[in-house]
Order: sequence, then structure tokens, then C-alpha cells
Amino acid sequence: MDFLQAAAWVKDHESVIKGYIAKYRFFSPYEERDYMQEARMAAMVAVMRCEQKGLQFVPTFWKVFRNQISVITPSPEIHTHGSNSIPSHLCTDDLTVISGMRAKSKSKQPDTEAIYNSICHHLTEKERQVLFLSLGIGMEGSLSNYEIAERLGCVVSNVRDIIKRALERIKTHVGNGTIDPKRFVC
Repeated sequence: MDFLQAAAWVKDHESVIKGYIAKYRFFSPYEERDYMQEARMAAMVAVMRCEQKGLQFVPTFWKVFRNQISVITPSPEIHTHGSNSIPSHLCTDDLTVISGMRAKSKSKQPDTEAIYNSICHHLTEKERQVLFLSLGIGMEGSLSNYEIAERLGCVVSNVRDIIKRALERIKTHVGNGTIDPKRFVC
């Protein structure tokens, strides 16, 4: 089989390929056309491997294709193919709701965003910014001190100091009764 025949095979079997990738699409930041591009690339690689090793095209294609999409697609529910890491574009709460993996428990986790919103007016602008990024309230999730420092254009020790000051400020407000932590208990 040559490259043109492989591309035609992918086009002819597009519905089967789309059916296979459906289980990955739920957790993936990629669109269907991205997966179809991966399928075309896998077909080209499969052609070369078949020529080199005398293998059959179809099983070689599926092996290569599964391998390629497992690198790019996080999927916590699929253990045979796909990364089991949580996608960076999803926050933990969204993923647990979507996948139904949240264990039914009597005690709920505190709402970090609600707590942040109720105390942020006690903080300086820089403390708010660093705490927001550190707690992962934004769409990109929790950032490390290194990532925050890079984003703000400062050194990591500055980020640590700002977080420490913010936590001390919050502790002081809790101590003098300005912030009541009992409000946040579920």
C-alpha cells in the first residue's frame, strides 16, 4: 500500500475512526478534525512500517493511531489507551461532575472561589492576583509558584512572600473577627 491508498483507506473508514475517537472526545481539548489529521498521519507511518517490516496495514494503522492519540488525549476512565492525567483545560470539579467519579460523601468540600471572593477585598491587588492564580480559580487551574512568577515577571521568592503576606493578613482578620471562618463550613 502506498501513501495515496492509505489516505483513501482513512477516508473510506472515517466513520469507524470517528466512532473509535468518540470515547476520547469528552475529555479532550481537540476537535474531531484534529483526530482525523492524526489518523492520516498514522496511516502514513503505518505504510512506512509495513514496508520496512512486512506487516499488514490495518492492524499497523490501529496500533500507530492508538499510540498517537494516547499521547495527546487525556482520558481518566480509559486505562488501556490515553493518558490518565486530568486535562489542563478542565478544573477538578468539572471533571468529577462530567465523569461521575465524585464519591458520594456526607461532607462537601468548601467552595474555594466563594471563600476567595468573600475575603479578597481585605487583600492588596498583588495579593489578590497571586492568590487567585495559586488557588486555581481561573480557567487554567492552579498554577505553581514558578508559573505565577513567570506570568508576573518576578522571581519565585517574591511569589512565596506575597502568598505568605496574604495568608498572614487573612489570619489577622480571622483573629480580630473581621472574617468568620464558620461561614465557610459546609
